[in-house]
Amino acid sequence: MEHGYQIALRPLCDVVQSEQVDPLNVQRLREAIIEAGHWLEPIIVERSRGIVMDGNHRFNAARALGLKRVPCIQLDYADPRVRVRHWQTGQAFEVARIFTTIERGELFPYKTTRHAFDPALPVISIPLQCLYD
Repeated sequence: MEHGYQIALRPLCDVVQSEQVDPLNVQRLREAIIEAGHWLEPIIVERSRGIVMDGNHRFNAARALGLKRVPCIQLDYADPRVRVRHWQTGQAFEVARIFTTIERGELFPYKTTRHAFDPALPVISIPLQCLYD
């Protein structure tokens, strides 16, 4: 695997949404996934707690589809391949704030954090039928 990322099929119930989403975007994404018949882009989650780093819309589309598992790349915030910034300002985002917000049971507003990954994330192709079990 040249990108160095490992794909894991994580139970959807072990993935934790971190930001609010645009419901219309979730619906469009759900329809695109159905049309493709395959899951094409993994959800990036924080390894130990399952917090979504990148893919809140995909997570919600998976819930709307009734999937039991989702393809994830599990990373740690200490991983040098991970950068997190404030969406609006581009300034570094305090990772501890992500954990405390989620621990309080709250979500960040839509487009609060922007995670970047280097190297780029892989494209995958997992048949949807594999994700319902």
